[in-house]
Amino acid sequence: MINRAAWAIILTALLVVGLLAGCAAKPTSIIEGNFAANKTVGSSANTTTNGVANDAANGFEGKIKAETDTGTDTSTKSSENSELPDAGELIDRIIVAGKQLKSFSVEEDSYQRIISNISNTPTEQIIDTVASSEVIKEPFQMYAKSKAKMGTGDKDTEMDMDLEQYVTEDAIYMNFGNWMKMNEELSGKAMPAMREGGNPERQLKPYQSVLEALEVHEEGEHYVIRAKLDNNQLLKFADSYRNQTNDRGELLMENNSEVSFRKANIVFTVHKDTYYPVEISLSLDMDRNVSGSKVSIESEARSKFSNYNKIKQIKVPQEVLELE
Repeated sequence: MINRAAWAIILTALLVVGLLAGCAAKPTSIIEGNFAANKTVGSSANTTTNGVANDAANGFEGKIKAETDTGTDTSTKSSENSELPDAGELIDRIIVAGKQLKSFSVEEDSYQRIISNISNTPTEQIIDTVASSEVIKEPFQMYAKSKAKMGTGDKDTEMDMDLEQYVTEDAIYMNFGNWMKMNEELSGKAMPAMREGGNPERQLKPYQSVLEALEVHEEGEHYVIRAKLDNNQLLKFADSYRNQTNDRGELLMENNSEVSFRKANIVFTVHKDTYYPVEISLSLDMDRNVSGSKVSIESEARSKFSNYNKIKQIKVPQEVLELE
């Protein structure tokens, strides 16, 4: 069983990673809500069969590279074709197009490895998650389902959780087997990041500080932005990340000054005609100070988008709305 200190680390990791992985922030609020309700979640009877753990064992980043590098490179770099937009221009177009994206669906795989030394007790946690979501940006609504496998790498410590969630403008509802409503304090803290997850194009904003590290490729009907940052670029990226706010000017996370990055690689694919996101692959290694102790987080995440502007309503069941 994962203890309370370990849960705190997991929450930190999921939120930090979630801010850069878009809707991947969702499981954080679900778990925090379970914390607030003082409930203990046991192992689910269902077995997670997502295959993400195999990806991680083989190198998730390598799998992502294999999917975008077919051996014979038929893509065109921006530096080789004057008709291609440069990275700054393309990001501007993607951000403008994001304002026209009113709703979408997203399928996500993520893998996090979290190493900490809180209270001088070394711990390792592994979180392997598959999630699917429907999002309406205004007024903000979301429905999400996910399967999470958590443990220490030892089969005996693994715990499976099936999570379900509805989010409205003013409430977050969670289901761990029974529906519950997140309390207002935690909901208020989670909502800025939740809303940010509804704007996948904003994941590119910290990368505007390191345009020299970005490559633009044309691959069939898509534009692809790729970035692998060196040490100096990571410092610039971290400064930009720490100052992030959402569209309401709210800070996305407290104590960002204590976050440093060792890796922040991204592959961001969009449609050439609409500039809507097709797929985002993100590889992050970071360190964060939690209660005076260092927490190291390694994360690989991949999100695939569809159903652009086709989701008109997300209806919360009446029995869920009636929760006190």
